[in-house]
Amino acid sequence: MRSYLIWMFTVLLTMFSTLSQASESLMIHNAWIPEMPPVSRVHAGFASFHNASDKTVEIVSISSPDYARIEMHLSKEVGGMARMIPQKSLIVQANQMLTLKHGSYHLMMFKPKRKLKSGDTVQLTIQLSNGTEQTMTATVKKSSQANTHQHQHH
Repeated sequence: MRSYLIWMFTVLLTMFSTLSQASESLMIHNAWIPEMPPVSRVHAGFASFHNASDKTVEIVSISSPDYARIEMHLSKEVGGMARMIPQKSLIVQANQMLTLKHGSYHLMMFKPKRKLKSGDTVQLTIQLSNGTEQTMTATVKKSSQANTHQHQHH
């Protein structure tokens, strides 16, 4: 019985350590939301995700108390027309960076629950495929401020 408990404790410890490592390996840089007119019901969101591990990280959802829902999209030309294609997940390859930007991967943030202006911050929760969550803070910026270098690690 004692050896079973030691074995079970070791398994649980290994499992939690692996989950923690996957979550800690994803670093988030320059998360921002362009300032929109107060009547806008859809906002965009951008950030860079750096995977510092040797394993692929999959983002399966992003949510915020400030929005009714957030979708992950890819802007892509299809048949000569620009399309926004919803994504079920975002993959950040091992030791790589995925940058959400205009004309590529980005967030579509629906029905803001408050009026957001330049300088405001929004908390976002990132759900990973391994069941762990990370939070990030996105800053609302005028488009001209988007190139400021703000880094955030979680």
